[in-house]
Amino acid sequence: MHSDVLKKARYLLAFRRFSEVISLLEPRITEYRESFRFYYLLGTACLYVGDIGGAELYYKKARDLKMTDPELINAQAVLFLRRGEIQRAVEYYLETQDYEPANLTAKRALDFIKKNSGTERLTDYIHSTKIKRFYPPLGAHPVFIGGSVFAGLCAVLFFVAALYIKPFQAEVPRADLSAFTLSTEEKQNSLVQDTASSVFRLVLTKKELEKAYEDAQTYFQKYRDNAAQLEINRILNSNASVSVRQKVRLLMDYLSEPGFDTVSDTYSYTQVSAQSWLYMDCWVVWTGRVTNIEQNETEYRCDLLVGYDTMERMEGIVPLILKQPVHIDTALPVKVLARVQSENGRLILRGKSVYQPIPEK
Repeated sequence: MHSDVLKKARYLLAFRRFSEVISLLEPRITEYRESFRFYYLLGTACLYVGDIGGAELYYKKARDLKMTDPELINAQAVLFLRRGEIQRAVEYYLETQDYEPANLTAKRALDFIKKNSGTERLTDYIHSTKIKRFYPPLGAHPVFIGGSVFAGLCAVLFFVAALYIKPFQAEVPRADLSAFTLSTEEKQNSLVQDTASSVFRLVLTKKELEKAYEDAQTYFQKYRDNAAQLEINRILNSNASVSVRQKVRLLMDYLSEPGFDTVSDTYSYTQVSAQSWLYMDCWVVWTGRVTNIEQNETEYRCDLLVGYDTMERMEGIVPLILKQPVHIDTALPVKVLARVQSENGRLILRGKSVYQPIPEK
């Protein structure tokens, strides 16, 4: 059974279905606590979705089980590279070469660092998606395996089809949302009838409610999950009927957790602090510095000084909570990917990933 799960995880990784790998493996941590390959695959999936804290945690657990695996050491090296800890990254790549002198990834990374050390190009490279060339290899996408055999034939078929078939213009839906279609009765009774005994943040007309409901689904199909969440919150805090609110709340289960490179429609501290209820469960990417740190083996808490990365102006202070041990240098600015939530009626951030750039010289 164990081998089947890990085999499926490798299969999903090859297909670049990283979130599914995480969903498959994370519930089985206790079961696989002695498996090096389990932690390596889970850490790699976290790395590719931008969950750097998760990647760091799972790679560390894998390292505790196997100290000399070149693939793992390279993966840990790229984490240091992302954080701008160049010397630590170099040390890890050199360690890889001690165990596997011909390792191509380590050689390429060391050559690149040597040629660009101390230049703006290195900083720009680390901040861009180009750094993924040093990520753990996933192999050829299975869809393309063996594709070269049929490449010529497919090219001919596509050329012929293009002459006679009208190009398909419709976008493929992200998911089937037919279950969320409002019935005639739900549309007729979409608003709370007795408003005297209730308090709402928003009072919508039927037309406004229907638009918000449709917009939430449209944004979801366009992978604009933050915008969809905002419309969901608008409905949940309005005079919408219980049936409509129940349906739109179910839509939240379809929304995905983003990475730094996939988050869309991000919102500023000014927007969120003014109407935190409207942005609840949306994802934000904010920069600043951290202070008042409290941490243990399972949780990291601090205050994020939003906008204080340049130490010139602070927009506000928000508690930040991460559900894994991380290291954040308080002397350096930090970029945080986090979900907007509340605790005891106060705005907080539930962090997913943190990133610290190379300090300027």
